[in-house]
Amino acid sequence: MRLLASFVLSLPLFAQNPGWTSEREYANVHVTFEYKLAQWAEAAFVLRTPSIGRPVQQGIAVFLAHDFHRRPGLYTTGALAGRQAPLQLLPPSFDQWHKLDITLNGNQLTVLQDGELLQRATLPHQFLLPGYLHFADLLHQYEVRNFSVRELPDTTTFLKQWKPWRLRDGGSWQTGPDWATGADGHGIQYAAPLLSNFLFAAEIKSSNNANGGIFLRGHPVKERHRGVEVQIYSPLDSVFPTGSIYGIERSRIASPTEGRWFYLQILVIGRECRVWVDGVEVAHTTQLPEFPAFGQIGLQIHMDKTQIEWRRLRALTL
Repeated sequence: MRLLASFVLSLPLFAQNPGWTSEREYANVHVTFEYKLAQWAEAAFVLRTPSIGRPVQQGIAVFLAHDFHRRPGLYTTGALAGRQAPLQLLPPSFDQWHKLDITLNGNQLTVLQDGELLQRATLPHQFLLPGYLHFADLLHQYEVRNFSVRELPDTTTFLKQWKPWRLRDGGSWQTGPDWATGADGHGIQYAAPLLSNFLFAAEIKSSNNANGGIFLRGHPVKERHRGVEVQIYSPLDSVFPTGSIYGIERSRIASPTEGRWFYLQILVIGRECRVWVDGVEVAHTTQLPEFPAFGQIGLQIHMDKTQIEWRRLRALTL
């Protein structure tokens, strides 16, 4: 259990790295703070967001607003930004302090403002991994004070130790407990855990338009099935660009990923597979092969004179 000391936070803070982000990740938490918005202001508090990318798009974003439009919606106070409207719309206000009380436990989220219940939500699977806390800078002035975080018990275990690694075919590889780099060749590096139904996440960067992927339910022995591939290939107009479920479902990705870190999530339950890139769903199928029903995660490099880096590899068994 950890309680953060009270402080006053005024936003906007930074131009290049807007907002404020906690120093470490949290899973289940009880968060309280007071906030005050300037007139016409918009703000957001985000839970379980990854270390890169757009927190409001990728994490659990509780929206805060002046609400001068006087209509509840997906971006009014207490809404899960873009996902779920609040249970009620409180009177619009600015230059007033309000107290927000947030409890996040597993897939259950509740939000109260000044003692009024604003939100009760059951979260989808892609938000179950731990992440950072974040106050977003939406280019409006607001203040935060008396901010505290109390960690709640977390009985969920997620995989973040991936040794030993076993290589199928070739390539030049470096590996660690939760990271790997593949370059200059053709091979798949498989990680130890056997998985069937799971949520997988990683931060990835490809260079020189590398071709590779992430194999699901595969096996490092060449005589065994290598698994189903989620493609990594940065040209947006290619046959199967990044995020595609190779040979089954083409990715709808619309933002370039070449040469930068991006956040990839894969959900596999039975024959269903969903893929998100930077918090946006890009592929979905219910037609995964029935076999293999379980196997290992494999990281692939499939091109000479290129490189793919993976870090912060995570998985949660479902």
